[in-house]
Amino acid sequence: MSRADVNASELSTLKAVSFRLSSAPTPQLPQQIPAIAALLANCKSLLSSAHTSGSKTSSEASVAVHKYRTLLAALLQDRTVQGRWSAVVLIKSTIEIGGWETLQKCLPWVRGLLGILSKPDPPSSKKLCIITLTRIFTLTRDFPTLVREITTPSLSTFIQTCLQIVSSKPPNGLLQAILGSFAQLLPRHPTVFRTYAKQLQQILAHIIGETPSSNLSQEQRHSTSLRVSSDVSESARRLFVQLPCCAPKGASSEEWNAVYRNLLLNIHQVADRVFRAVIEDWKPSQHTAASTVSGHTLDADVCNQDNDTMELPPWLGIYAGGERLVSLLQLLDAFLVNHTTNSVVVHVGPVLDLITRLTSMSLPSKQNLVRFNNPVTKDERESLWNIIPHIHVSAIEILATLSKRFNQTLFSVDTVVLDQIMWVFRSERVNDNVRTACYVAVADILYRSGPTIPKSSIEPLATLIRNCCDDLLAVEHTSIGAKHAQGQGERKSGDANQKQALTNADTFLSSTSASKGPMGNFLGLQQAAYDLLPVILSSVPPQHLPDSVRTRIDRTAILTKHKDAMTASVLNPPPSKKYGKPAASILPLLARSFPIDAEVEALLRPRMPAILRGKQELELDSDVEDGSMEEPLESEEHFVGEELDTLLESASQTELALTVPPDAAPTIDTTSNWPSSVSTSQVIESDGSPAVDEASRNNGPNKRQQSEEAIVLSPSKRVKVGTKLDASHSEPHPVTTTLAVQDLGQSSVAAVVPVQSDALPAFVKTSAARDDGSDGEDDFGELVLGQDSDEESES
Repeated sequence: MSRADVNASELSTLKAVSFRLSSAPTPQLPQQIPAIAALLANCKSLLSSAHTSGSKTSSEASVAVHKYRTLLAALLQDRTVQGRWSAVVLIKSTIEIGGWETLQKCLPWVRGLLGILSKPDPPSSKKLCIITLTRIFTLTRDFPTLVREITTPSLSTFIQTCLQIVSSKPPNGLLQAILGSFAQLLPRHPTVFRTYAKQLQQILAHIIGETPSSNLSQEQRHSTSLRVSSDVSESARRLFVQLPCCAPKGASSEEWNAVYRNLLLNIHQVADRVFRAVIEDWKPSQHTAASTVSGHTLDADVCNQDNDTMELPPWLGIYAGGERLVSLLQLLDAFLVNHTTNSVVVHVGPVLDLITRLTSMSLPSKQNLVRFNNPVTKDERESLWNIIPHIHVSAIEILATLSKRFNQTLFSVDTVVLDQIMWVFRSERVNDNVRTACYVAVADILYRSGPTIPKSSIEPLATLIRNCCDDLLAVEHTSIGAKHAQGQGERKSGDANQKQALTNADTFLSSTSASKGPMGNFLGLQQAAYDLLPVILSSVPPQHLPDSVRTRIDRTAILTKHKDAMTASVLNPPPSKKYGKPAASILPLLARSFPIDAEVEALLRPRMPAILRGKQELELDSDVEDGSMEEPLESEEHFVGEELDTLLESASQTELALTVPPDAAPTIDTTSNWPSSVSTSQVIESDGSPAVDEASRNNGPNKRQQSEEAIVLSPSKRVKVGTKLDASHSEPHPVTTTLAVQDLGQSSVAAVVPVQSDALPAFVKTSAARDDGSDGEDDFGELVLGQDSDEESES
């Protein structure tokens, strides 16, 4: 399709959209907006290109685009909520596909959107307006001209309008949209937000410091306190971290560090009040202020009604103190997670010191003796044990954040962090949230530095690993236990009781509910345990895991059909207990559980075909081609001399004098310097195998028998089969080898090669030995290949 056809298609589509907007009744527009917004995607090039009045087509396109924009501006000023809502949605779609050409002409739309925020429209319309304006201000960031013309004049009005909405206590959805918009725009326009920084900090302090369980009366509560959801609190923390960007130029890093240190100090002050029922073993370090709790305050309820260093609202009660401590720990986690515009220096030591203090406060048990503060009431101590798990979950999340954020920087403290996590896990593993946080933190640490952690730090994780396997198998264990208990009850009861059980409908209901398992509703716990299992197998050295723990992991992976864990188990097999024998692998079970998986196929058939480097492959291909071309020629010119030359190259002394007499064939004459009763004679075929001499083939049975006896009695043959030579033959003797190569029509050359007998190969270093009682008449002379050496053959 040509360019003209594309423009014509987009032009017709845009005209159809304009006609639909102008002809449809306004109350019915919201139902048609999804289809109209989908059609706008086909007009991208038309809306994002400049139109001149040079041609007729360009003129028509300019008119169509202008008409469409005019319709949207009119809908923004419509009297009905449906018309304004439709205009906001279409403007957002047009901004996304229109590019710079649409942005430079969107100032009337921005003014209309700001007007909607001031009108009593529903929260959904205002939320869409905030999202659209945020997107416009973000897209104009790359164009200084548009920032000066559109963003700078409009952003102040936008902030003021949003702050007025916040003061009216809007719904959580609208409040979250405002806070998210500010968090996105503040780092890009800190100068504009600097005027409203103080007001923003007050609003965020009441959102972050909210304590629903506070025992303060309604008159003592702040008038601007808000009941917000967890998502709104998260958005508020993210914006609070960005507030230091409003500092003057070059001072944002110092401001961030000042707020960071103030936050750590505030956490310790709250912990002093919350932990007053227990005498802590932790001692403050040089960078931590001493406790401010005095003895005369122990008889009253724990509270903080003084002026807070962060201007947070007051609280009263142990549960309200726990909520304040958890919210501050979550704010500290936000400081470590969120990015800043400028580089900042993060002091990790005070954070680790704080985590050490929090994790050292654990539930009392036989292994963990806790010293109580006697003036504090028992009810307050019992309430403290209820809030301790929530505090520990927030502390462990900070450890996981440190592991992710600083990566290799914290290698030296990984073992200490694991010890702190296991200290909390042993005492509070009954709590599902604690187990979930521990699984996530341990998975992050092992994934980053598992191979470098010593065995002494891995062995204490056995308890956590077993609980992880139990959490994954909780559903199966529960269902099996219910069936087993039901079977025992049926066997113990008689026939009458069995009939009664069958007629009781509650029996079936209880068994059905039990099969779901107690962990069925905790999806976060299941996912954390599911993610931890393959990390243990792939990151921890197999020799560091006890055999019972490794067996439990493999069993859990097989029963739950955990493909990642089973694959990691196959790739990291356990150490073998028997030397030279590999340990058992679960590869057959993996192949049976996932027969069509590509990863499993790669494990079953590795490197088929074999992987070769490019240079080697080219050399092999060239060798194959050369060999196929030269093979007939080699078969014709091959003779035994070439083999002997190759075999005799390693001889210590070699003297060559080749003799090629006319009418002669290739021969080998080997004369051994053995005793008089020993003679060596053997004929070698062209393929390197021993051959029978022509003379011995033509002679009678006696000579063939003698030759056979000589071969049997040959010393080399006896050595070859592993027998020992006599004492007289134990020392090596020099052997003189005469190589006579004869060829028809060539001159004669004689080659005498004196070599040591040890230098000769087995099939050349042969000799025929006679018995002591035999005479020397049947001694064989020199055998020449291709000629008869026997006197009868010569005659």
